Amino acid sequence: MAKQYKVGIYCRLSVDDASNSAKAKGYIPSDESVSIENQYEILSKFVMLNGWIEVKTYQDDGYSGGNFQRPGFLEMLEDARHGLINLILVKDLSRLGRDFVEVGRYTDIIFPSLGCRFVSVLDCLDSEGDNTDMLHFRSLMNDYHLKDLSSKVKSVLHAKKKSGQYLAAYAPYGYRKSEEDRHKLVIDGESAAVVRQIFQMRQSGMAYGKIAAALNEKGILPPRWYWAVHYGNGSCKYSRLWAYATVRSLLNDDIYVGTLTQNCTGSRSYKDKTMIRKPESEWISHEGAHEAIIGPELWEAVQKINQAAKQISANNTPPQASLFTGKLVCADCGHPLVAARETQRRKNGTVKHYTSYFCSRFATTGHSICSWHRIFEISLKNLVLSEIRAHGKAVAADEAAVLDKLKQHIQSASAAQQE
Repeated sequence: MAKQYKVGIYCRLSVDDASNSAKAKGYIPSDESVSIENQYEILSKFVMLNGWIEVKTYQDDGYSGGNFQRPGFLEMLEDARHGLINLILVKDLSRLGRDFVEVGRYTDIIFPSLGCRFVSVLDCLDSEGDNTDMLHFRSLMNDYHLKDLSSKVKSVLHAKKKSGQYLAAYAPYGYRKSEEDRHKLVIDGESAAVVRQIFQMRQSGMAYGKIAAALNEKGILPPRWYWAVHYGNGSCKYSRLWAYATVRSLLNDDIYVGTLTQNCTGSRSYKDKTMIRKPESEWISHEGAHEAIIGPELWEAVQKINQAAKQISANNTPPQASLFTGKLVCADCGHPLVAARETQRRKNGTVKHYTSYFCSRFATTGHSICSWHRIFEISLKNLVLSEIRAHGKAVAADEAAVLDKLKQHIQSASAAQQE
């Protein structure tokens, strides 16, 4: 008796496929097979002609072939693990993916381990046939296509950066994109006035945190919220507060003296999209690329102050993870507690080191939000140790009762989450 195949049809269309397809250009020849709809039509007919059972269709529209963390693809793998499907059908091998190593891992190891047959229609490839020799060669060519495409895109972007075009998605605070040329920055009057205030406050000797506190007290919107209100949909998922890091970044950005610096970051490779910081020798800078908000005298004065502050912090002890880092939250505002280390030198010559925890929101907003309250690490250690000892005694006295209590706690917590 012939084996009954339960087919999972997989269709994928990347942004690049869509932009290069005939459909995107306004005409669709009769043999067009790139779109999701036409991929499904071809594969559905193939299933019917072979007498298989079409169980489910999985689609990933707008996902690159180098990315295997696609929702439709992952759902298909999960269904294969549960035995819902035992045959994976694609239009061609590039629809499965364009990463030679990953495609080989799935076709040679993962799919067989799941008991899944793999068929690529236009490539005439079948994992249970005798024509699998070409599979790896085709996969390698698909991988080369991805690498070639990545190189071409990077080359075009690099040329645009060299010509002085602004390529970031959003204009920096204090500027907006020109309506005549979206790659040109023009001054945004309202936010530019705030930028000037920030530089003047820094010149007067105010610390980053104090500047953030002053802006928060005046109710001035931070950069992301300003953009959302004036140029976006009016809402933003980020905090409405100025923070220490935001002020520091703004005061060290030479874009405010008319210099456009790009190509500071990039991905590791066309397969690894992790962003890394590039060496300064690869940065692309253009002086006078747009109108300056800050004059050269004010800029130089502020940079001297910033460098002096940086030198002081460089002499401090490097930050280290404390015992309760990442485990404590503020009871008032819910933000994480951060560690602070203190050194006390006593009259008898002894030195005592202390670690305490206080609200991170209070620290980053220049003490303008929440309040100054802290707890010492030694106190927390004593509390935790006493709890551990109490639980140890309870288990020694009646282990079954402790287990029942723990199960009840887990069940009530699970019920609360469902509600």
